[in-house]
Amino acid sequence: MKDRGAAHRRRAMVTALLLVLIAPFGAAGAEEHPAGTAPDLGGITVRSGRFPSGTVTLRNGEYRGPAAHGSGVQMVVKLTDRRAFGTVNGREAAAVVIVTDPGGSGTFSDLALLLTGDRGWVNVDTVPLGDRVKVHSIGIGDNAVTVRMTAHGPGDALCCPTRDVMRRFTFQAEHLVAEPDAGPGQQEIVGPAWKWVKTLYRDDTALAPPASAPGYTLQMKQDGTVQVRGDCNRGGGTFNLNGRSLAVTITHTTRAACPEGSLEDAFIRDLNRTGGWLLKNGSLFLDLKYDSGTMEFRESGTGTR
Repeated sequence: MKDRGAAHRRRAMVTALLLVLIAPFGAAGAEEHPAGTAPDLGGITVRSGRFPSGTVTLRNGEYRGPAAHGSGVQMVVKLTDRRAFGTVNGREAAAVVIVTDPGGSGTFSDLALLLTGDRGWVNVDTVPLGDRVKVHSIGIGDNAVTVRMTAHGPGDALCCPTRDVMRRFTFQAEHLVAEPDAGPGQQEIVGPAWKWVKTLYRDDTALAPPASAPGYTLQMKQDGTVQVRGDCNRGGGTFNLNGRSLAVTITHTTRAACPEGSLEDAFIRDLNRTGGWLLKNGSLFLDLKYDSGTMEFRESGTGTR
């Protein structure tokens, strides 16, 4: 018995050692880089016509220097946490948002496309997004970069943009080419997974899932189907989007027993009562029929499955 116990302990020690040796290599073939895991981005050289020299090199994600030769006004350039990684024309690519404060009243956001090369990440093109805009998310796919942002609408003051748009830039001859801005519409809310934040009812009562709840998401697909996830079940159905009108019909769900205190039934019930929608400052608001309440969602960044 003693010999078998010693042998078992030796096997356990060998297994633990192998795990320690293997762990640093990670999973083979991983292509995605979560934001913040590419430390060399903090030292990239950024190209932009906003800079007198045409380029600035960041240090720890930031640059500070005179706005012009001999000027006492300081220009500040910062790398934001709005970034995405993917593949463009078969090459590893990154898209990042750079914010420039030239020392005046404006704060300008630019989209920079980076490609990998012998010298690491190289900024091949930079395009302006606007003054005092609010960038909510960016993505890379189909040789294009998409940016979800709040820009200025007609009559908006420079301080306070209110128009939610999705801008798409295709990659042509190592340049980002902007597609026409179609404005707010179906393309704005179809595709992303939206996470339920809260519901406010006409009688001033409210429901909200726990902040740590992994589910409570809604995703409308280009084919007219919808996928939902509560806290213990997944489901699907269809939706009909016509201008500002929206109807959601959940036709089926799985049948797992939910824990006490679950809001899943109320979440799906209210989705089935949707009558309209509004996108504002990065949030999706679904108006319930008969003016009975409003559901609020934020883009979750993950799918429903």
